[in-house]
Amino acid sequence: MNKLTAPFALVLLILGISNSSAQNDSGVFQWKKGQVLYYKVEHSTQALESVGDNKTEFKNQLSLTKKWQVEDVSKEGLATLSLSLESIKIETTTPKGDLLKYDSANPKEGTPQLKEQMEKFIGPKIATIVMDNQGRVRSVKESNFGSETKYEMELPFGIVVPPGTIEKGAKWLRPYQITLEPPQGTGEKLESTQKYECLEIKGNKATIKLATELKNPPAAPADLLPVLPFIVEGEVTIDLGKGVMVESILKTDKTLKDHQGENSSYKFLSVFRETLSEKP
Repeated sequence: MNKLTAPFALVLLILGISNSSAQNDSGVFQWKKGQVLYYKVEHSTQALESVGDNKTEFKNQLSLTKKWQVEDVSKEGLATLSLSLESIKIETTTPKGDLLKYDSANPKEGTPQLKEQMEKFIGPKIATIVMDNQGRVRSVKESNFGSETKYEMELPFGIVVPPGTIEKGAKWLRPYQITLEPPQGTGEKLESTQKYECLEIKGNKATIKLATELKNPPAAPADLLPVLPFIVEGEVTIDLGKGVMVESILKTDKTLKDHQGENSSYKFLSVFRETLSEKP
């Protein structure tokens, strides 16, 4: 498989769920039974590869609306949430130059193979999870797409917060694993850490910076290539008064040199923006 086809699998990784086990310490997230949260997602991806005289490019533009519904909250403060998609629009330019399209608002005008893959995700529950108020996923009750392992790489609401209140200048870590499932890999696991820092608090809004680091990155550039989409950095904004994430902006901009011999290169650029919105 051409390496540039790998980012296509990332279309569905935006449905991130994280597995975590720890004590139920208090945090900033506030869950209420019956609560419904809608998020607009814009995700652009571009991969450029140059090997000798050959140059190939992959582009993907994804827009969708997530719906999170709090189905129940236990006495311990653990919330059961279900995830579904209200809409999805995607445009992909393959390395061969083919343009693939799908828009749930106009499904008949889309590319047949994309329509078949995407339309089953519109409407029904994609996952049901149990979360605490630190943003940690305690368990996955139901997952209708893929294995649970890969969801550790992307958190449902952008970050995990420490117990108690958050103050400007606070720093904390989240150790986790990046698992390279097909087509990116064959289940290889890389120990990773996300570093967080509260940059500022204005009114009820806390802006938190995050950066991802690999503990033992692969020595060979070619082995690092499938990991690039998961080495994200950016900022997450939390409304401390309402106890919800209001925005997450994550970016990856990495270039590998000599990954396929001298003078070869691979550039990966991803910009992900998720914003709390009113009912669509």
